[in-house]
Amino acid sequence: MQLFIKAAEVWQPDMASTELQLVDGYYGGLSDFEAVSKEMSFPCGVGLPGETWEKGRPLLWSDLTSDAFMRNQIARHSGIACGLSIPIYAGDFLLAVVVLFAGRGSEVTGAVEVWDNESGSDAELRLAQGYYGELERFEWISRRLSILRGRGLPGGAWAQGKPLIIENLGDSNTFLRARNAAEAGITTGLAVPFIDRDRVRVVTFLSARGTPVMRRFEVWEVDDTGERLVFGSGHCESGTDLNEKYAQTHYTKGKDFLGELWLTGRPLIRAGGEGTETGLWIPQIVAGRLSAVVGFIF
Repeated sequence: MQLFIKAAEVWQPDMASTELQLVDGYYGGLSDFEAVSKEMSFPCGVGLPGETWEKGRPLLWSDLTSDAFMRNQIARHSGIACGLSIPIYAGDFLLAVVVLFAGRGSEVTGAVEVWDNESGSDAELRLAQGYYGELERFEWISRRLSILRGRGLPGGAWAQGKPLIIENLGDSNTFLRARNAAEAGITTGLAVPFIDRDRVRVVTFLSARGTPVMRRFEVWEVDDTGERLVFGSGHCESGTDLNEKYAQTHYTKGKDFLGELWLTGRPLIRAGGEGTETGLWIPQIVAGRLSAVVGFIF
């Protein structure tokens, strides 16, 4: 199975907070891209991770051949089309920058989007950036759409203030682009909101048949006691019943890998090994406290 997302990275400020350094990475078979990336660091404002640090918001670069992307030469030969970067903050303090790279070519289908209310509206979102590959009709519709709070995939994530997964998008009554999704072969959507006071940004991942964004999405939430992370929702391309799989599973602060993430607030990539799968885990931090953790399983 080919995946839409080909590589993932976690960058963190160094001890002096003068540059970002690579602390975790998953590159699949992109060994040349991996070798170049491990030799790099990014001051604030430089490259995709550095510009994300400077601007303090998710960014999507759909042209990785430009000089602004410091790894443009190796990107040309790696089958990478775009980079999505997400800063993780605890209040005013940057903990890390997560970067995801999507593939290109007619055999890879899917989309990533960044929605925001930058117009100052407290009621609607508009598309700030998006990458759609060859889904030109779906892109045309998306760029002309405004989404009310509580409506659709991005609006629903905004309203509930936590990640939202919608399956069977083509048949969904809540996904505003359902007919267009069915035509494009898009099946599953994940939306992750990042809310800072009145500024709202929602990052969405749209999976298509044959080349899903990931093999599995998982959302873990802090329960009502505030002492445990429990499984909230998920989607598995193989059809595994995740509610049944995780019915007896929970994590406490400092225990196991999700408990360690809860302790530090920093995203991580858990390498696959015996009995485990490779996955990227991103915390959602609201008002300085962990609200949820989103898992992307390769």
